[in-house]
Amino acid sequence: MEVGKTIRDLRAEAGMSQEELAGKAFVSRQTISNWENDKSYPDVQSLGLIAGLFGTSIDALAKGDLPMIDARIAEEDVRELKRNAALYGVLLAVSLVVMVVAFAQDNWLALATGALVYALSLYFAFLVERGKRKYEVQTYREIRAFCGGASLDEIKARRAPERLCASVMRKVLVGGCAGAAVGLVTAGIVRLL
Repeated sequence: MEVGKTIRDLRAEAGMSQEELAGKAFVSRQTISNWENDKSYPDVQSLGLIAGLFGTSIDALAKGDLPMIDARIAEEDVRELKRNAALYGVLLAVSLVVMVVAFAQDNWLALATGALVYALSLYFAFLVERGKRKYEVQTYREIRAFCGGASLDEIKARRAPERLCASVMRKVLVGGCAGAAVGLVTAGIVRLL
């Protein structure tokens, strides 16, 4: 990280001790030491205060760290996308099992609970779709590649050109077929019981 070295250099040029800088930046001396030794990273407010104290800009302080910052943001976003996709899958599976069993046993309270779990799974599906749009990822295979570390440029290069209408129609057909299959299986289970 470059910001620690930059803060140390600016502090030394100004003839300031860590204790003096800490007092002016409203942090502890240990915090200044941690920044300068790359053990932690200053928040935006602290960067702003330090930039003001030394007559520079936040951009100048963090300039060399932008690639590292971008990588950390990307890591956090990938973790969030993975978590949302996993929650969606688990909640969808649980809701289907609960609703099939509840329907077979004619338990309307359990069926309503299954429907609520299904609604919650749709919320996470929405978050996954929003993440797909944010990163311009169009298929679950692309999401898997993105979560595996593939760059957006690599994903776009592999993508076959698709028209939006064809993509939407395919999703509607697959969703309708899946819904019909679940309905048929549920009806078959009910008849057997």
